[in-house]
Amino acid sequence: MSNKQISKDNREYWQRKLSRKFDDKKSAIQSLHQAEINETTQKNFPIFKKRLGIEKDIENYLKVEKEFNDYSKNYARRLEEKREQVKTFFQVLSIKLNNWAETRQWDTYDIPKYDYDNKLYDLKDKLDDYLRSQCKLETKNAFYKSKKGLELQKLDELEEKATDLLHSDMIGSEVLKQISLIAKQTQINMTIPTDTIKSLPNG
Repeated sequence: MSNKQISKDNREYWQRKLSRKFDDKKSAIQSLHQAEINETTQKNFPIFKKRLGIEKDIENYLKVEKEFNDYSKNYARRLEEKREQVKTFFQVLSIKLNNWAETRQWDTYDIPKYDYDNKLYDLKDKLDDYLRSQCKLETKNAFYKSKKGLELQKLDELEEKATDLLHSDMIGSEVLKQISLIAKQTQINMTIPTDTIKSLPNG
């Protein structure tokens, strides 16, 4: 009998053949018992998960997974529902603002407008700014009707009168005399030198 060893190529051939034959035999045996293995696996599964200590983690994950999937599936529909609500409530508000604008003589140009296609809405600040502006205007108008306000109104009227005199056809010396008198009424110190008045044409 020869003492010569199996060559490398032959060894690899037989190794592959042996592996294949044994795998085939094991698969055949497993197939015979597959039903039993499946049934036993089903019985062992709850105990298996419990031993791993991850049941609560799975429960928590499945909860948020369901919430996410539900939200994802219904996102578009819910978004449109919310958009319609925004539109509806804004229309109610807009009608009231326009009615108040007509009654209280507000400028309607700056009343915030609704843009249906916006991804996000920023009407809160615009509404506050508009209403704050109207509140200030009405407060200012009310102030002008008070005692202090009447004094300011009188100043406005006299200032306008003095300005009109400057642009009138009156002779220069007379204009300055009249402006000097107006200044006295307002207790504004506006001394016009006599030389200045004399140097102006008198007609």
